[in-house]
Amino acid sequence: MAPYKKIKNNQTKFYNPVGPQAPITPADMEHAAGLRETEINTEPAEVIDVILNTEHAHFDSTIPDPEEQIGMIQVRRIHSDQNLTDQENLPWAVPLTRNIKQYPVVHEIVLVTTHVSKQSVESPDAEIIYYHDILNLWGSVHHNALPFLSIPDPASDEENESKIEEYKSAGFGNPNVAGDEGSDIELGDTFKEQPKIRPIQPYEGDLTIEGRFGHSIRFGSAVKGTPENTWSDPSTDDPTEPILIIRNGQDQDLEDGGEHVIENPDTAASSIWMTRGQTVPLTFGSTKYDALSFEAGENTVGEDLTAPTSDSLIDEEGERLGQILLTSNRLIFNSREAGTYIFGGGGIGLTTETDMTFDAGSEFLVDTPSIYLNATEKLEIEAPLIYLGKSQQSEDDGGVGATQATKGHPLVLGDEDDLWKSTLCDIIDAMLTTLQSEIHPTPAGPSGPPIQAPQYAGQQSDIATLKASLATSYSDTVWVQRNG
Repeated sequence: MAPYKKIKNNQTKFYNPVGPQAPITPADMEHAAGLRETEINTEPAEVIDVILNTEHAHFDSTIPDPEEQIGMIQVRRIHSDQNLTDQENLPWAVPLTRNIKQYPVVHEIVLVTTHVSKQSVESPDAEIIYYHDILNLWGSVHHNALPFLSIPDPASDEENESKIEEYKSAGFGNPNVAGDEGSDIELGDTFKEQPKIRPIQPYEGDLTIEGRFGHSIRFGSAVKGTPENTWSDPSTDDPTEPILIIRNGQDQDLEDGGEHVIENPDTAASSIWMTRGQTVPLTFGSTKYDALSFEAGENTVGEDLTAPTSDSLIDEEGERLGQILLTSNRLIFNSREAGTYIFGGGGIGLTTETDMTFDAGSEFLVDTPSIYLNATEKLEIEAPLIYLGKSQQSEDDGGVGATQATKGHPLVLGDEDDLWKSTLCDIIDAMLTTLQSEIHPTPAGPSGPPIQAPQYAGQQSDIATLKASLATSYSDTVWVQRNG
């Protein structure tokens, strides 16, 4: 126990706890006689139960502000309640603070202290037990439970006597060792021990926050330490460059044990890296860089394919700039009602090894001086109406004539147009054949063949040549379909 004294001033005269600043007077002696000293203890206590929801057996919905019971724990104080096995008589404690919550699991050891409560307004002596600080018994970020520490001398008829004796073995129950969790010890209704969970490696100046299940937040820097981290650039001698790493889910291939680990974007389930001057060893999910390195036009996005992970972002004054890297097996960006916006001052590059889709319920708009499409197999455009050109907007659904000025010119179907042209050539050829053998009646009798017959024959040859060339006027790469 860690006792300290609480002095209650039962009079209205000012009391100086430092001590007298002048010779003691009879009035001072009279005032001191009215003071009452009470010893206050901060004591370790073993957690027996935790209220985390309204369905808990001890949650009382009839009291004012019942939600205040969330986070309350039942404890067996190591000294004051030692060997007390009647759980109904064990006290309850409330969290000392409410803004940052860290609720213990069953059998962890916390510090408890008695302080004033909201009932102290009516009764100054009204107090409740507060808990804070889980004792770091095992050095584990996963849990630090040590079951039955508060029952060092169990009765012979105690239900858990064998378990209590089991945990008296030095080091037994270490969460960093697989198979050392004891016999049927429950650390809560759902909490299961995971020996793989490791703490993250600290470096000088770090501020880290770590959860129980392999998630962490590091407020670090580009410091070079031992062991080497994954982000400090060996070529940089400035360790003050900040880095913020948010990690959820550690490497699942780790062996059991309590050794410290270093964040790695390729092995964590998900992570966010906010850097300034660090090089992050991120493996890209796609290595298809064809569009990023496309030579047509003035493509600046793919000038340096290492830029997304390097420390090469430096401004004109030589200051290193920051970047944010998000990596996971899947990324979903969702805006429920308003829009989603991406702005890229130096370009935007999207790449995938498989499919890329765009769906828009109204319009898909692209505004750029030039567009380059490089399809290695085919390009398909499926739409009821397709306009190519400038300002081709009209509510009219087709045709030429009065609306031609706004609709432009319709695209001709090549094979159908050639069929029409071929038929026209056949008609003209037949007409020329008829003209070559045309005979007219005259007073002297029927006339002979027209004197233009040779010209008609030459024109027939030209028509045959024109008809033969129709099959060679098709495009090998562009195809269209009739609407409907």
